[in-house]
Parts: sequence; C-alpha cells; structure tokens
Amino acid sequence: MDDPFKNFVIEPVLAKPGQREQDELEHERKLAAIRAQSHALIWTGPTEELTATITRWYESGWITAESLSAALQKASIHFVRPDGSPVLKPIAPSAAPTPQESSETNPRRAFVMPLLEKRGWSILDWANEAGLDHTTALDYLDNRRKQYRSTRLKLANALKVPIDQLPK
Repeated sequence: MDDPFKNFVIEPVLAKPGQREQDELEHERKLAAIRAQSHALIWTGPTEELTATITRWYESGWITAESLSAALQKASIHFVRPDGSPVLKPIAPSAAPTPQESSETNPRRAFVMPLLEKRGWSILDWANEAGLDHTTALDYLDNRRKQYRSTRLKLANALKVPIDQLPK
C-alpha cells in the first residue's frame, strides 16, 4: 500500500543551515509514530470499562489467550487514548495469577474449567447449553452471588454432572 505521506514535505521559509534536514527528520519521526499507532483504536471511556469489556470477551471465548492477564496484555496494544497514550498498562508477568493459584482460591472455577476445556467450550457455550445468560454463568464462576438451586441444576445438567458435585 502506498504511503499517502511520502510526497508530503515541510518547506521551512527561512531555514538555518542544516535546519531543513532536521525538520525532515522530525517530520519522519512524527509519521513513524502515526504509522505505529495506526492499528490502535481510540478509547475515550474509563480504563475500568475497557478492562471489564475485555474480561467479558475473554470469558465468553471471543478472545483466546492462556489467561485473563494474557488477554489484557494482548489487547493493551490495540487501544490508545486520544493523545496516543496507552489505555491499559502492560501487566508484569509476576502479577498474573498462575492457574494453580486460581484453582486453589476458586473451587467453582477449579471444578468447571477442566470440564469446559474437555468439551472445547467457552463459558458462553456452557451458558447457552444451560439455557442461561452468560453473565449468570460468570456470576456463578466468580462467586458473585449464591445461585438458585434451579440455576445450579441447569448449569450441572449442561455439564452432565449431578448437581451435588457442582460446588455451591
């Protein structure tokens, strides 16, 4: 694809010796910065909203990554503020929870996620199979609220496990 800026030249009116070369170099730096960010989407909302959106995309299977931290890391290069600064800061690898930590701290996820992976399902697939909204499945997995027995029964049936095996 042709560069629309290749023939664009800044012509200084009263330039000092060497000034034109410096202006051209500065112009090329600015163009390189624009090209480097041309793939990014401008995000004008709060950072928390973008993080929540990416989390929903990851949990529903719309973004594939090894973990939520990896999904946020992948997405961080695709969103910038209007001034060009990143919306999401890169996450240090040490800050990402390991799968073992997640399993130890959340028995619901520890029980359900291997079953979903075995079937090749996302959380969205599981919720659809259960006839529930995906946020209900996410709420169950994240211990956001105690689920009704009827909801747990639907979730268990979708996984083809007895309801008493599904963590409360």
